[in-house]
Amino acid sequence: MIRTAALAVLLVLAGLVAAPAGSPVQVSYVYSESMSPTIGVGDGYVLVPAGHVSTGDIVTFWSGTRGAYTTHRIVDETADGFRTKGDHNAVADQAAGYPSVSRDAIVGRVLTWRGSPLVIPHLGSAVRFVHEHVALLVVIVGAAALLGRGGTDGRPSRPATMRAVLVPLLIAAVLGTAGVVAFGGVTHTETVIAVEHPTDAGSIRTVAVGSSQPANYTVAVPDRAWTDRVVHTVGLRDVTVARNASTLSVTGSVRAPDAPGPVPIEVAVRNYPSVLPHAIIARLDAIDPLLAASVCATLLFAPVVALVPFVDGRERPRESRSRWWRLLTGGLE
Repeated sequence: MIRTAALAVLLVLAGLVAAPAGSPVQVSYVYSESMSPTIGVGDGYVLVPAGHVSTGDIVTFWSGTRGAYTTHRIVDETADGFRTKGDHNAVADQAAGYPSVSRDAIVGRVLTWRGSPLVIPHLGSAVRFVHEHVALLVVIVGAAALLGRGGTDGRPSRPATMRAVLVPLLIAAVLGTAGVVAFGGVTHTETVIAVEHPTDAGSIRTVAVGSSQPANYTVAVPDRAWTDRVVHTVGLRDVTVARNASTLSVTGSVRAPDAPGPVPIEVAVRNYPSVLPHAIIARLDAIDPLLAASVCATLLFAPVVALVPFVDGRERPRESRSRWWRLLTGGLE
């Protein structure tokens, strides 16, 4: 029961961490010491819908100047927007040259309890560990969830056979890999407003109706061995992509409509296993990222799947004193 509850908590946290910006509730963590000691480097926090925000609230907002989401405290409200400041910084962001933050740029407010943010210590280190060992964790967690063998009447059941162990492991590995690839990409979203008379004031970019404006985005997505980085864009034309070992530079143009209104822009980058030619993966990604991830994950584990019919369905694994093996074959009770 306790292990099942722990698994549920882990799955909820994993879902909140993977939730894209703009989701009702998210869990994220800080990358720098700008909010120390309130939120230390690598510490996590819970982000909830902003609602009404005021001076003193810690908010996450999109900073076009930085090209990233920023979590700082609101220190003042002016006619131009909110003034923000990191608790560790000597001066407000606007005194350092950043524009005021508009209400539309704020994506959420940090959840607090009795005036202090709810902090998840070292969440950043845990997330990095998951990213580096995702395959191992998918196998362990998925197998533990699927291989329960304890009887509901409290009596232990017979040990699982080798095939009964292998099949759920493969299912968990394929589904887990597909989910991580499809939902674990890096996505930048922005809304450009088409207006009659564009201005550089404010944090939201404007463009003249009926015109085209160049747009450039740099996305930090390291190039890993045996992976294929695929870029999917919405709202951009004539897109070109420049790649290096750690980033992708996406260049295109924004075509404003002939009438005033919003122009949604999205640049998404996902790392797929290199099991198909790039053109095929990109075409599948354009149809649906989950489709592309499922196909790639299935092909990735296909050699192991092909061995399943040759596994003796009656053979049972040898008893082991390893806690990990007992967890895999015993499941979560």
